[in-house]
Amino acid sequence: MFNSNEHALSLNAESFPSLLRDLLGELGLRSELLAADDAEREGNGRGDAVLRLATRAGATRTYLVEVRHRLTPELATSISVPARLPALLVASYVSEPVAERLRARGIDYVDTAGNAHLAWDDVLVDIRGRRKPAVPRSRTSPSGSGAFGRAGLRVLFVLLSWPEMAARPYRVLAEASGVSLGTVKTVIDELTAAGYLYQGAEDRRLARGGELLDRWSEAYSITLHGSLALGEFSVDDLSWWPDSESEMRSLGIQVGGEAGAGLIDPHLRPASLTLYAGQLPARLIGRHRMAQVEGRGNVHIRKRFWHVPGAESWLVPSPLIYADLLASGDPRQREHGDRIRTIDDRLVRLGGS
Repeated sequence: MFNSNEHALSLNAESFPSLLRDLLGELGLRSELLAADDAEREGNGRGDAVLRLATRAGATRTYLVEVRHRLTPELATSISVPARLPALLVASYVSEPVAERLRARGIDYVDTAGNAHLAWDDVLVDIRGRRKPAVPRSRTSPSGSGAFGRAGLRVLFVLLSWPEMAARPYRVLAEASGVSLGTVKTVIDELTAAGYLYQGAEDRRLARGGELLDRWSEAYSITLHGSLALGEFSVDDLSWWPDSESEMRSLGIQVGGEAGAGLIDPHLRPASLTLYAGQLPARLIGRHRMAQVEGRGNVHIRKRFWHVPGAESWLVPSPLIYADLLASGDPRQREHGDRIRTIDDRLVRLGGS
């Protein structure tokens, strides 16, 4: 019998191999995480591991594993499917709406509650309906999960966008992210305990920036993204916005989403416009005849939630552009996100830290 409480722990680098072996072992499967050289030969694309599974009857399959701490149906829609290897998603919990989308896309999964779907050849493992395991709370999580609440995500955004801010006083970080000093201290403590922040004698600096960007983007789409909406609008012609830099700067408006991605990579052809502003820009809305709509339009206006003096641009920082592309739930935008992650200087530096 699967004991979900036994496995209700963080999917961190230290616990992952033994946790995955236990989860799959209780499904009657032998698992082998490939060594780094073998994994590089077998896998392709961004993944967290390459795993070889075998049944008692000897049937085998090799997966590219992707670990996700939390998932929404939108994120399930945008997960990239590798070209050479089938994907196996490992998560703390996979709800039925998420599971339905993963099964429809041919992505196998297993979670710490005991839900699983693994299908190849004559092999089928299909376990549904297990409840999300209860995880006891502690003051400081070894995985840094306490830093990923709504207020903590604002601090993380500032650190990811301007890594040099990690060395600044708590007061400066609080002003830049619009949160309390207590929240900043909690985030710094959590990140340090989880190994995402190096705390030296005289300075602090980010570590494992690419992994932190992955976790922040995932949590942003679930926790913060929806709360930023100021309004959804529709406009027949979007051709005006690339020539509106001076107008937007004068109104304190910044461009994000796939329009922002299009400014990073001119090969991209955005079909929507995402704007960040302190409040609804009535003048811009009226001038370009934007019609407010219920549901989703092609112009998304969101609340700007940061203030870093001297760093103003009409383009929002690229970590937010990347996160918005993932949060859209659109596989095409997810592909744009993967592309800018390889060419934008800021994102490339994070990935190398």
